[in-house]
Amino acid sequence: MKKIIILLIFLLGIVNISNANDQIIGSIGLAVGIVKNQNGNVLKPGDPIYFGDKITVENKSKSQILLLDETVLTLGQKSTITIDDFVYDPSTNNGKILTNVIAGSMKVLSGKISQGDPEDLIVKTPAGTIGTRGTEFQTIVDEDESKVLLIGPGEDNTLGLRAGSVEVFNDLGSVTLDNPFAFTQFNANQIPTPPVTISNEQLQEFQNFLEARNEGLAEETVAEAIKEGLFDDNQVTGNEVIGEILTDALNLSDGGLTFDEIAKVLGTTMEQLLGDDYQEEMQKETPENQKLMANAEGGDGLAYILKYGGEIQGDSTAGQFRGITSGTYTYTGNNINMGATKGVGSGTFSSVNIVDFANRKITNRYTGTVSLGGDDPVAFDHEFTIDYSSSSASTVLDANTVIEFFSLNKSTGEVTPVENAHLPSDYRVNSDVYRADAGITLGNVRFNGTSNSPIGSIGSPTMNVLNYNASDTLENSVNGQRTAIMPKRD
Repeated sequence: MKKIIILLIFLLGIVNISNANDQIIGSIGLAVGIVKNQNGNVLKPGDPIYFGDKITVENKSKSQILLLDETVLTLGQKSTITIDDFVYDPSTNNGKILTNVIAGSMKVLSGKISQGDPEDLIVKTPAGTIGTRGTEFQTIVDEDESKVLLIGPGEDNTLGLRAGSVEVFNDLGSVTLDNPFAFTQFNANQIPTPPVTISNEQLQEFQNFLEARNEGLAEETVAEAIKEGLFDDNQVTGNEVIGEILTDALNLSDGGLTFDEIAKVLGTTMEQLLGDDYQEEMQKETPENQKLMANAEGGDGLAYILKYGGEIQGDSTAGQFRGITSGTYTYTGNNINMGATKGVGSGTFSSVNIVDFANRKITNRYTGTVSLGGDDPVAFDHEFTIDYSSSSASTVLDANTVIEFFSLNKSTGEVTPVENAHLPSDYRVNSDVYRADAGITLGNVRFNGTSNSPIGSIGSPTMNVLNYNASDTLENSVNGQRTAIMPKRD
């Protein structure tokens, strides 16, 4: 698989524009709905942002501003901000950013300037001030009250990323947020409250601001807006700015990212996106399967490489896994959609795949519901273990080897493992079962920004359910898969 993201090219040179309002300090990366500047001009992706601009995002709208140091400001609906100071020297990454949130909500993904002193990136609200050091946070301004949520990362995060923090203060005192999802609120007459873990209800309030979209806005419209505003034809390594926009803009449902959506935004094809091996495999597939593969769901590993970049190093092998002698990796996929690849059918499955390196075994559990050909949905729960201790060192740990075939009773969900992987001979004597198989492909990716071993750093679970008639003819089938789930490492 090729490296898959585009690097945004900003203007270079020392930018010191505290006293000049005709200098570009960034650009609009995303504009959904109506976004205007102080002159009433409607802004679209790619439009420049100048020092001193006042940006207003209207109801059911959203925008993202990309500053020259790669800071990303995401503005929710009914939000207004001004950019009151911007100084940046790209040769040293030193500078200063000062923004003022007048109303609404803004999420900040800090860039190069804020890696040192929290005073280098300041966000002001009517109730006080927020200083940040190399992190991601969101603030809500509601009349005189302000709320601040630290998103992360925190200390000892599993990805090996540098931890950040947020200092919140006014004339009455200050608090520091240094754990992910720490929350505080304050007003001009109240000291910021001690940090607490945000409640689900409060978290939903923060998310609601940033999830606003115009009703009826097509996914293609969002994708095209991003493409026109940000991308050129040069494919290079991952970039945090672009990744933030891409993962946010294309996360349009609970299903996760899809390869066809990503390819559409990048102005390429899935074959080009995923490399020659994938292209060759696609050519072998039926049109139904090609459509299915085009809509494979992406996991957090795919989102991470979009955000930070990395190098995909191929599938894991038994020899590489035997080189790890202790600990476990757990790959968890929840509510993965299964779509029809022939006839009529639907379903969802969840998977938990656990690699026990000491015992050289992979335990796999698949649960969910499925319905083919108009049958009533049936729930299933199946667990199986793969032993790779005696496999040759070159054996690839993919969905052809870490797999089990089984029959699934259409009425009860009872599972019976079968040895015949290719012909549904058992259907001749029992028409009450589906043919099914489940497995996982394990892959190696060296992610930028983390020192974790690349071996087994992603897992891609898949499941097929098929319905044959008495003449051994396939009538209905469904498939689901999620690509690039990152494991929990114990």
